[in-house]
Amino acid sequence: MPPPALPRSVRKNAERLSADEARRIARAIRPSLREYADQYDRRKYWPSVYVSVRRRFRRGGRLPKDTIRDALMWKWGHLGKPVIPSAHRALIVDIQNGWSETVADLPSSPSHAFAVLDQRFGPKRFVTIAFLLHLVRPADVPIVDQHNFRAVNWFMREVRPGWRMKAMPTRYRDLETVSTFMASVLTAWRQCMPVSVPSRRTLDQFLMMYGKALKGARRK
Repeated sequence: MPPPALPRSVRKNAERLSADEARRIARAIRPSLREYADQYDRRKYWPSVYVSVRRRFRRGGRLPKDTIRDALMWKWGHLGKPVIPSAHRALIVDIQNGWSETVADLPSSPSHAFAVLDQRFGPKRFVTIAFLLHLVRPADVPIVDQHNFRAVNWFMREVRPGWRMKAMPTRYRDLETVSTFMASVLTAWRQCMPVSVPSRRTLDQFLMMYGKALKGARRK
């Protein structure tokens, strides 16, 4: 089987925040960082499970089926639920059966690795595929969902009025947008406010909850 084509949406040079834009966003986030990050639902997204599955995925090699199941149940917010959608049950089994073979020779490039995972376990499962890639390459790939993507777009619009908003993440390009945004903001934060710089996980939790708040505000 020929290798999958690189996603058409991948840009050779992802749009990055300027140093000034990143500083402005970091300063805008700082006053409400804890307010929103503390709203993150740890009863739904169990921290211990996330830490455990990320460590096991990062080690590589053959994974226990329970580890794959726990990872997906965590991402979908199903931990502790007695019943989950049949489509999710089927996808868990598919990934459990195909994981070892699929990741045996996963490309080093995140974009190409995404293409391999998407070809095998997609399509139209962008958030889940992106999460699997995050578990394999946590230092290079963030978690992405509709909420943190909404928050990223909102802050981008604040510093770039001409920024084109997009409602949902659906392509590797969108994952790049979140990744470069977080890296730029954290770099600027370390430079201008080193005492208060958050972890990437805390920033992710902030963005998720801020994005949820934005969605709620639009409904009113």
